[in-house]
Amino acid sequence: MKKIVLFFSIIIIISCSKDPIKHTLFTSSSPVNGGSVSPNKAEFNNGESAVITAIASSEYVFQNWKGASGTDAQTSIVMDMDKLVVANFTKKKYALNIDVEGEGSVKETLIKSGAVTNYNSGTIIELEAIALEGWKFLEWQGDITGIKNPYIITLNSNKLVKSIFKKNDLGGGGSGNMPNSPIDFESGGHGAGWTWTVFENDSNPPLEVVSNPDSSGLNTSLKAAKITALKAGAPYVGCESKHGSDIGSFKFDSNNSIVKIMVYKSVISDVGLKFAEVSGEAQPEIKVANTKINEWEELTFDLSGSIGKGITGEIDQIIIFPDFNTRATDNTIYFDNITFGSN
Repeated sequence: MKKIVLFFSIIIIISCSKDPIKHTLFTSSSPVNGGSVSPNKAEFNNGESAVITAIASSEYVFQNWKGASGTDAQTSIVMDMDKLVVANFTKKKYALNIDVEGEGSVKETLIKSGAVTNYNSGTIIELEAIALEGWKFLEWQGDITGIKNPYIITLNSNKLVKSIFKKNDLGGGGSGNMPNSPIDFESGGHGAGWTWTVFENDSNPPLEVVSNPDSSGLNTSLKAAKITALKAGAPYVGCESKHGSDIGSFKFDSNNSIVKIMVYKSVISDVGLKFAEVSGEAQPEIKVANTKINEWEELTFDLSGSIGKGITGEIDQIIIFPDFNTRATDNTIYFDNITFGSN
């Protein structure tokens, strides 16, 4: 009888014992691509502490928890029930600082998400340099460089951008009444996009717009025109703008009849300059020789003799003879910054 009682006592004890209580921890991220949480799912005994860690993706930072406390990327919670914990992430933000030298402004156009001065990582911005009247955009400096305008950048770090504007030089202070001057071959300026035709130069290699061969001296421009006068070419090798466009239409008067050109040459020779009318009638050229080699020099041409002359006097073409000379070799000449000023 005692054995039977003992047997039933053991059964009662076993039947009265319970399995330990388990709780499930679920975790997630917001936004989904902002990062991850470790562990992403796990079971814990009732009352046990669960340690969770937020791991931010590239270009995101951990912000806070939902369903848990604290702003640290690692925290713990007591598992007294099933729980869902969400790690909130936010995009890194970068500052875009704009500095301006000269008279002008920079327009920021938001192409992809962000705020006005502190942008989400990955934000794409179009920057457009806008010169005030009498000024021109010269170049970008800082975290972007060059003369491309507008310029599109992607914000993946703090950026400092500087836009450089240069005052237009009318060469002598006259208004000049010139629609498209000075001719400086810079982006956003005049000359670089014109239709230049080279003539009497044997195979007539085209005029090129290239980097300034020496920006340390008189001419600090970024760009200049380059022409190679071939040995086999005529002494009057030249290049001309397109009739009916490019330089526009004007008449010579006391405000614009002094024309200046910067040249960079390896030989001493005449530089010829003349203008043609809308009708195609070409006025006589004027020649001025350079006095320096392998450095920039500004030559001055007096066109006052053209005032009131010609069939109509209405000019719409410039013609330049950069090396008016019989050549023993091929000569490369650079010219730049053609300005029109008062007599």
